[in-house]
Amino acid sequence: MRMKWFSLIFFAAFSSPAIAVEKNYRICTAGGYFAGADDKFLSGLATHLAQKRNILNDPICGALWRNAHKIGAIVSKTGKIHDEAEGNVVHDATEFSGKVYEVVGSKINF
Repeated sequence: MRMKWFSLIFFAAFSSPAIAVEKNYRICTAGGYFAGADDKFLSGLATHLAQKRNILNDPICGALWRNAHKIGAIVSKTGKIHDEAEGNVVHDATEFSGKVYEVVGSKINF
């Protein structure tokens, strides 16, 4: 019984920061994807946000950026997603893009 409680407390104590860190690095994935797809606006914005969060030069961010860059280049040329990992990168990039355009569009009174 003690072991179950210890496991529950351990999981609760250490699961939340991991989720926060994962979400923090999604900007690296989105930025890398758009850099690979040659979208200068969205990759530049992602670079700016990653720099403001002090993660741009982090090795984890760099690895995610490079991987997503390859995927962005492939998907932008072929239009095809080959596996779940590529699908996750495209999902993060699409979510980032949607949020950016939603905010930008809400500020335009034309």
